[in-house]
Amino acid sequence: MFEKVEDYPVDPIMIGADYFAQDPRADKLNLTVGIYQDGDGNTPVLHAVKLAEQRLIETQTSKSYLALTGDAEYCRALGHQILGMDIYDSLVAAQTAGGAVALRVMADLLAQIPDSPTVWLQTPTYGNYVPILIAAGARFQAVPYYDPILREIMFEQMLDGLKEARTGDVFLMQGVCHNPTGADMKPAQFDALLNLLEKKGVVPWIDLAYLGFAQSFAADCDMAHKIAARFPECIICITLSKSFGIYRDRAGALFVKTNPQDRAHMQRALSAIVRSGASHAPDHGPSVVRTILEDASLKKLWLSELDQMRMRVTKVRKDIVATEARDFGRNDLGYLAYQSGMFSLLPLTVDQEKVLTQNHGIHIVKGGRINVARLTANDIPHLIRAFHSATSNS
Repeated sequence: MFEKVEDYPVDPIMIGADYFAQDPRADKLNLTVGIYQDGDGNTPVLHAVKLAEQRLIETQTSKSYLALTGDAEYCRALGHQILGMDIYDSLVAAQTAGGAVALRVMADLLAQIPDSPTVWLQTPTYGNYVPILIAAGARFQAVPYYDPILREIMFEQMLDGLKEARTGDVFLMQGVCHNPTGADMKPAQFDALLNLLEKKGVVPWIDLAYLGFAQSFAADCDMAHKIAARFPECIICITLSKSFGIYRDRAGALFVKTNPQDRAHMQRALSAIVRSGASHAPDHGPSVVRTILEDASLKKLWLSELDQMRMRVTKVRKDIVATEARDFGRNDLGYLAYQSGMFSLLPLTVDQEKVLTQNHGIHIVKGGRINVARLTANDIPHLIRAFHSATSNS
């Protein structure tokens, strides 16, 4: 029977990680997987998280199941922090095992709607969107977003592509720190996009994975707040892996704004979809988040640690540009200083990507994506030298 199973496409990030593991070189550099690392190459557990975990050990009285849509207090604390108390009361909320499960639950729901809507995607965008939508059986189309060779957002082309969207369709976008490009829309561009979506009756769906890594946690929530305040229907997916450094503990959420008469029906729908899939979300990570958000001193400590992570990533970007100018007399990577978050795209052809890996031991995701947060001070000159070698010899 199993010989009939067809071959499945593999996530390019996982392919890159496998290639890195198989590379015998001692000086190889892994810029594939999206995790934060400090200047020593470690992914630390935040002190605020440790303190919250200790408190949970002392106070938690049960490991019983939660509701299918998770801990209502966690959803409320997170929703108030991201969207505000006034908006939260208009939402249907579900705790999820990270952002990917939130995305999948919503994709399943959209696919089950009669005359299901088309989900419009940016290109390039997060590599797991298409597999999630395909697995759910949801309809989707793509519009341009970013040109990696020109190193700029293709904003007008994106708006032109969305002119084909129908009323009731959905536009899936990312919030700050766009993955994989690092290129975020300017406020005026974002406002123009919302104007178009509102005019055409397209439902905005925003995915927030890097809150606190662009400006500050509060400022990075602004896009979601604007959407939820303006649109009668919208979708907001959250993952807190990066913001709290709790990758393996899978803390996320799904917020759906509907018309008041549809909320009870939507709550039942989300519960049914969760039951048929993940069933019950893991609780440890979300309980840590709830504990931090509900305690003023822990929240202050967490925000300080988040600021430190953001400032390190910003400094790495500036150091790349400064090192290239000082040691190489070039500014080919100058655009990195104006982007945000962990990821950016190197302007490489497929052959140049191979040269970077095969000749220099620098492993990146197909399409040129690198995680700048994994670079130490000693790695930066090596990356720049390899980049110029790959692009000049190809």
